[in-house]
Amino acid sequence: MANSLPAEDTLAIHELLARYCHGMDAARADLVIDLFMEDAEMYTQVGNSSGKTQIKTWIDERLAQRDPKFQVGHFLLNPLVSAESESEAKVRSMLLYTKQSLDFSSPCELVATGIYEDVVLKTADGWKFKTRHSTLNAHLHDVYFV
Repeated sequence: MANSLPAEDTLAIHELLARYCHGMDAARADLVIDLFMEDAEMYTQVGNSSGKTQIKTWIDERLAQRDPKFQVGHFLLNPLVSAESESEAKVRSMLLYTKQSLDFSSPCELVATGIYEDVVLKTADGWKFKTRHSTLNAHLHDVYFV
């Protein structure tokens, strides 16, 4: 069983995940990048980044590729939080990634599913991402929490 954090920390980590999704879906790289530590690392199928400057560039590039006629949705579900210490935790969440035409002329489309595995740190400014590792269309396993 995972090591628990106080409820207020777990809730703050859940909000960190939600802020990432809301910021990405609203195409607000300026809000998303503030969720990362200065020396954070991000690993995805479409590129890896180290440090806030590279991560911000990666976010900007991803946002620039979006079709302006569609709204995307990042839905992080079933987050599991395991304390490594009182100021560090591992987090795993399941992703549903959707897109919907802005005029609702077509049904909402499920684009991908995936897993996010994160390490988050508690700072004076709240919880922040130290590492984000996303894997699309991946099988769920228990290795991350063993």
